Amino acid sequence: MDTAKRNKIIYWVLTILVLGPTAGSGIPELFAGGSEQVIQVFQTLGYPLYLMKILGFAKILGALAILTGRIPRMKEWAYAGFTMLFLGATASHLLAGDIPHAPFPFVFFLLLMGSYYFWKKPAKEDL
Repeated sequence: MDTAKRNKIIYWVLTILVLGPTAGSGIPELFAGGSEQVIQVFQTLGYPLYLMKILGFAKILGALAILTGRIPRMKEWAYAGFTMLFLGATASHLLAGDIPHAPFPFVFFLLLMGSYYFWKKPAKEDL
């Protein structure tokens, strides 16, 4: 298998691993007000519940921007938005004393950075 094909496979695997659960959680947050567990997390962190709808909408739009990739600048902004989402969630858990849950959004951040790296990685023939 050539390097370009391998990199493309790695990109799609990482992208699906991070966007599947993230965009998937955005749908009930936007339309149903989130699950009881998500409501509990928002209350633990001290966030207003209406923020759930805003984040749900942003997650869905961001996932669409990354998956379609039709507008490269929009894709860059989506990666930036998800970076803020995951790092903000990690910091929120740490600052609220919810330390056991802090690693989860950070792992998603690392997967996102891997996806971004393999999206931007130039092919050997481009160098």
